[in-house]
Amino acid sequence: MRWLGYFCFLALLTYLSLTPVAATSIPSIPYLDKLAHIGFYAFLQGLFFLALFFEKKARFHKIVWGSALFHVFYGIIIEVIQASLVPGRYGEWQDGLANALGVLIAVLLSFEFMKRLNQENQIN
Repeated sequence: MRWLGYFCFLALLTYLSLTPVAATSIPSIPYLDKLAHIGFYAFLQGLFFLALFFEKKARFHKIVWGSALFHVFYGIIIEVIQASLVPGRYGEWQDGLANALGVLIAVLLSFEFMKRLNQENQIN
């Protein structure tokens, strides 16, 4: 059940990324698209972290970094598919970079959370 949110969001993100969109339906706010990519991929990585956190895996850091690599690769593949197979969508390397940045932000926040949690447990 812990993984349901992650897999549902992954499915939603995939659907939204591969659905043709009319250019007129997107607001023309500068860099909004890149901020959305950062936010979506940070949220995706964060959901993975939360599901993993409650399972208390032994090789936690390695699994988080492995999932980060998967999410970055996933974001790149989505951009390639958009560029070549989805009418009305355009894959951009800047979007792939924004995806990777979102994943990195979530990983760093996850590790900071774990560090603070461990410090708090040592105090108590």
